[in-house]
Amino acid sequence: MTAANTTAASSRRPGFDLWAPIWRLLTSVRIAVFYIGFLAFVGFLGVVLPQIPEPMRGNDAAINAWVETHRGTYGPLTNVMYDIGLFSVFQARWFLFALGFLVVFVTTCTMNRWSPTFRNVFNPPTKVPDSFFDRAHNRTVLAAVPADALERGLRSMRFRRVNVEQRDGATYFFADRYPWTQLSTFVSHLALILFIAGGMVTWATGFTSDIFAGEGTTTPVFAVSNAAQLQVRVDDTVGKFGDAGNALDFRTHLTIFENGEEVKSGVATVNDPLHYGGYRFHQVAFFPDGAALRIEDTSTGNTVFREIFPMQDVTAAPVVTITDAAGRRLLQDTIAPTDFLDIASGTVVQVPDGPAIWVGLTSTDDETWQLVAFDPQLGDSGDQLRIEQGALGTLGDLTLRLDDVVSLPAAVGVDMPDGSDEVLAQMTTADDGNKTLLLVAENRPAIYLGEGDPVTLGGFTYTFEGPREFSGISVKRDSGAWFIWIATAMLVIGLALTFYLPRRRLWIRLTDAGTQIAALAEKSGGFEKDMRRLAQRLGVDTPPDLQEER
Repeated sequence: MTAANTTAASSRRPGFDLWAPIWRLLTSVRIAVFYIGFLAFVGFLGVVLPQIPEPMRGNDAAINAWVETHRGTYGPLTNVMYDIGLFSVFQARWFLFALGFLVVFVTTCTMNRWSPTFRNVFNPPTKVPDSFFDRAHNRTVLAAVPADALERGLRSMRFRRVNVEQRDGATYFFADRYPWTQLSTFVSHLALILFIAGGMVTWATGFTSDIFAGEGTTTPVFAVSNAAQLQVRVDDTVGKFGDAGNALDFRTHLTIFENGEEVKSGVATVNDPLHYGGYRFHQVAFFPDGAALRIEDTSTGNTVFREIFPMQDVTAAPVVTITDAAGRRLLQDTIAPTDFLDIASGTVVQVPDGPAIWVGLTSTDDETWQLVAFDPQLGDSGDQLRIEQGALGTLGDLTLRLDDVVSLPAAVGVDMPDGSDEVLAQMTTADDGNKTLLLVAENRPAIYLGEGDPVTLGGFTYTFEGPREFSGISVKRDSGAWFIWIATAMLVIGLALTFYLPRRRLWIRLTDAGTQIAALAEKSGGFEKDMRRLAQRLGVDTPPDLQEER
């Protein structure tokens, strides 16, 4: 008997259920709120803390140099912050894993709520105890009305499910409006899952590359060794500006090549990219100042240099007017510098019907510009003329005036095959609008190149083929974009249903003494407004507790 009792007791002893604590963990609202708060805090750190620039990622030397620049700010914590990924939060594996676990959280909570929510939508409780009409947070009492009039009033207010029951000498109503909108919470949850899924797909398969190229140049999209190489040729880039210098339109005509064959041609703008093979080619920048230069070996005729380069630097140049003793204007021009002396930057200018003088520009300690001029035969150790902008000064029989100081587009350190070191390229514009390219190097005279006019010097022929504009093109592939767009639409729909079509459930007890109405305390509110409308439709007085304050 004892053995039998022992056996029965052991068979009733509950076994260990591994999934029970895991399920409780994943369906805990408190833990979910804490976890979402943790992710929000981590995201905040990713915004506040400096992040490793995208072009540096994958380059250990560049990353180490970047980290060293921030050591003065974070001190001994710098290495720890880098090791745990605080300088690359949104690319860290642990952060992506945390986002994936959030999907598990949301999915589990949704599954846990599905059955009761589904039952509450399609099979709600239609009966409540009479005490509910006395203690419900949302309740009121209207005058007694006929049952059929009450039913018509409810249906006119879009209560589609109206159940009527007679019991205990009273008529009981259950009215339900927009019950299906309660399912919108699942739409919002699914939207959150799709947001995260889209972000992870983008991280795993997305691609971004920025190209900066001049007209007529062809640039690879991927690393040169990539077998699926795409190349982009900038055929023409256009920038339109208003009278005040404001940008009106940027567009670039592109041709795309795959395996050396042309596969697509069209126009790319900021908001209307060119599409090919899942990639989008956006125009993101426009740069107007560039030059096309060709250098040929005179002895062989071979082209040894042909490039289109941007002129992203500037040099300061004076705009000078020179007159003679009789007041006759001999020269008015922008003087591009070719000599960079300790006292100023300038060049020798041959004045028409006059002598050659050295004219340059310098800045004073208070950062004001001064024109410097002297006789080149005497050198800068002789008498010098120094005048500020707008002022007049004399040098011999000449009168000089500094009209303005302008910035000339320039490129510093152009690498040329003619043996010149640190070549400075500058571009000036004549009164007729024609461009001139000026090449300055220490070991040879300056070369002035008019557009299409070759100049031969030192065994090389230099040809300025003309100005070129540059375009910045961003090449992107975002496979997760469709997830994001769908999730955004679902989130908007879910919120709109929740706020603009709230569910309303009414339990009503109709007796000769009056019409008692009670409803659940829904967060969306609106109970009082609905009851005022119902009283108006029934033609009864609005109770004092429902009257609007005046």
